[in-house]
Amino acid sequence: MMTRKTIAAVVACMSCAILQAGAAQEEAKPVRVYPTPKRLEIKGGVSRVQPGDAKFLRTTGLGEEGYRIVVDKDAITVESSTETGDFYARQTLRQLASGGAVPCCTVEDSPDVPLRGAVEGFYGRPWGTEGRLDLMSFMGEYKMNCFIYGPKDDPYHQSKWKEKYPRERIADFRRLLDAAQKNHVKFYWAVHLGDAFKDPSPAAREAEYAALWRKLDAMYDAGFRCFAVFFDDFGGADAELHAEISNSIKHDFLDRKGDCAPLIMCPNNYVGDDQDPYSQALGEKTDKDILIMWTGMGICSDITADATAKRAKALRRTPFVWWNWPVNDFLRCKLHMGRTYGVDPYPYSGFVSNPMENLEASKVALFGIADMLWNQRDFDSVRSWHDGMRLLYPFAAKAMLQFCEHNTDTHKDPEFTAGWYREESERFMEAWKSEGKAALVRECEANAAAAEELSKVLPEKAPKLWREMRYWVAFFGAQAREGLAAAKGDADAYVKEKEAGFEIQRQQKAYFQTLAPEWDRCRCVGCVTATRHFQKIIDDCAKAAFRSRMEVYERYFPTVGTSIGTLPAIAKTGQHFEHDDALLVLDGVLEQQSAKPGDWFGMKMAKNVTFKYVWLNFETADAVANGRVEVSKDGGATWQDAALEVDGKLLFGHVDTNAGFNAVRWLNTSDRTVDFKIVRFNVDIVK
Repeated sequence: MMTRKTIAAVVACMSCAILQAGAAQEEAKPVRVYPTPKRLEIKGGVSRVQPGDAKFLRTTGLGEEGYRIVVDKDAITVESSTETGDFYARQTLRQLASGGAVPCCTVEDSPDVPLRGAVEGFYGRPWGTEGRLDLMSFMGEYKMNCFIYGPKDDPYHQSKWKEKYPRERIADFRRLLDAAQKNHVKFYWAVHLGDAFKDPSPAAREAEYAALWRKLDAMYDAGFRCFAVFFDDFGGADAELHAEISNSIKHDFLDRKGDCAPLIMCPNNYVGDDQDPYSQALGEKTDKDILIMWTGMGICSDITADATAKRAKALRRTPFVWWNWPVNDFLRCKLHMGRTYGVDPYPYSGFVSNPMENLEASKVALFGIADMLWNQRDFDSVRSWHDGMRLLYPFAAKAMLQFCEHNTDTHKDPEFTAGWYREESERFMEAWKSEGKAALVRECEANAAAAEELSKVLPEKAPKLWREMRYWVAFFGAQAREGLAAAKGDADAYVKEKEAGFEIQRQQKAYFQTLAPEWDRCRCVGCVTATRHFQKIIDDCAKAAFRSRMEVYERYFPTVGTSIGTLPAIAKTGQHFEHDDALLVLDGVLEQQSAKPGDWFGMKMAKNVTFKYVWLNFETADAVANGRVEVSKDGGATWQDAALEVDGKLLFGHVDTNAGFNAVRWLNTSDRTVDFKIVRFNVDIVK
């Protein structure tokens, strides 16, 4: 019998070579199994039997997804309690055989987290049927079993939830349900009711419920047996109402059908610990069989065991984690392709990743998340990340890792330190601290080479990934050449590569606009790479080298403005400067904000910077009707009405260019709280 210490040592070495000694083959071949099995004991030698000839036996006690594999020279035996266990055993055998023959071994395996997978819950362009079909295969291959459909920009999920899907969409769903079943994935359809059930009158409530049952019945008839209800980001935090609706869905729909999975519910307040009154009331009033989602202590955050335990206390159940990684809807100019880390082992009731709209690029994170949730104890973040590159991209693993190392952080602003972020360019930063400019030159050369290799290989080997990454890869190369020019003090080369980067950003932005402007959400600002450390170091080198070249310095290093106001979520956000049009744009937040009477938000210009035009677009007209835009000449010490034009949800217009206005704000002038979302807020800078 193997000891626990020996087993751990074997598992830890899985990413190294597993020796396969055969009569006709003595060389070692690497075999990697992901997600990492709970127990893998290598006996020595290889089996003469192929995985397709394995003998499958049904037994008890291995759980819904567990399995046991015994590989001997003359037999491969698989034991499991369910078809899902059989399916997962086949995935493991496939990987064990990837070296050419199956090593003699024993595998005993089962997952730590019962529901593991992804939620399509981002703002932006939904993935589409073909993308989801591909994801079903990926999830099956790496033993993820839960997919929740809830894209914010599917109107039939949210704003038009009462309406039935067109026939062609139902046909697509049926294809997806078939693929999910083949890959042993539970496919949840979610309805978003954040803005529903607002009228408390009995007649109105009865009408809302009647519409809800019609929609759920239609989705049931389409083949769905797994349902979720969302209240996030819209409407108020009415715990009693949200509990009532959720309980009604469970008791009056799911229980009556008799063949449905437990309901998953995403609450209006999905962050925090046990001190939130809404969550405490929700936990008390919601049926205990309903799974309640939680994103952590923040919208994007690490998931600690301590915070999870506190949230469980408030909810009176173990949270179902909605992890906002690697989602990039709040800053679509970035790709989040770093390693998976920051999640403590815990008996979560479920755990789903909210990926990027860039589905293929999201597989880097999803691979690590699948590994982490299956075997929490033995999860090795770095090993899993590196092996993921070799398994997912064997044709360009080194170049992909080079790119991904510099595309991990979730903030565009290199000075950002508060809150949650992912470390970026870690290996380079260690070298930079000891070697300085020599490390920068070496890394720029490596980045340029990686960009060149990816540009050659991905179009043929991974065309879907290339379509998602092509602008970022091109920018990555231009950035590397820009860095080399800065390190060498070559101003002409620096300007050439900087302008090349701007052109790539313009092309990417134009491409996004051709897809659907309504999916932009103001984050469509081109593409950036290596922002947290690498770009800042390049900029510092350029500033030192070109300070005497003011035409270079002033164009590429403008100091434009900051966010101000009484609403913390907006006041602490950043802005971006669009060079071509001289626009300062508030990055904003995706979630609904609440402004009490007298609350305000705005932007203050840097010294000697003024503006001439204001554009403020809200998602609804309520904020327009109950507030006004004001401008200031003294940085916000005093304010005056901007007297802008009004068009429904929009406030816009010129201000006196000669007046020297250097601050702008929206002010809640009403006597009540105003809920709002910002679509876009920008000012035109006086050049």
